[in-house]
Amino acid sequence: MSSLNIATAIFASLSFGLLLAALASDYWVEASDHSGLWQFCKGLTCWSYGMDVHGYIHATRAFLLMGSIAGAVSFFSLWALFCHSYIGSVSLAKIAAIASLVAGLCALTAMSIFTGVYDSRFTVGHYGWSLGVGWASGPLFLLTGGLAFQIQTGRAM
Repeated sequence: MSSLNIATAIFASLSFGLLLAALASDYWVEASDHSGLWQFCKGLTCWSYGMDVHGYIHATRAFLLMGSIAGAVSFFSLWALFCHSYIGSVSLAKIAAIASLVAGLCALTAMSIFTGVYDSRFTVGHYGWSLGVGWASGPLFLLTGGLAFQIQTGRAM
């Protein structure tokens, strides 16, 4: 068990946790109220959007959900590396690296869609902590993918 394996698993955990926090929270935009991808809140009362939302919300949700699935694959693959190195003939490090890169690209795409459309359409309020957490998860997943490729390269030698 190398320090690179431990660091990569920690980065995967942090990235995955940040992505899930961004996906689930309602503080993407704040003013006198706050809203997220799933509901709008005014004070202590919240209303669910349902399916009647702008297309950019659906696109953001879709990319974050795809990123979450890829992030989960990366997370579990990297932690499984402490017990096994391969599933059949495929390296868990390679699976984790590819999944991390996909998760990072999906997260960055989702954040870009939301930020670009929201910024150009609305001027009321400011971005909340959830959006910042989502933006942080993308580069962290890309870093995790790079570290996982380093693990794969080290095992191949």
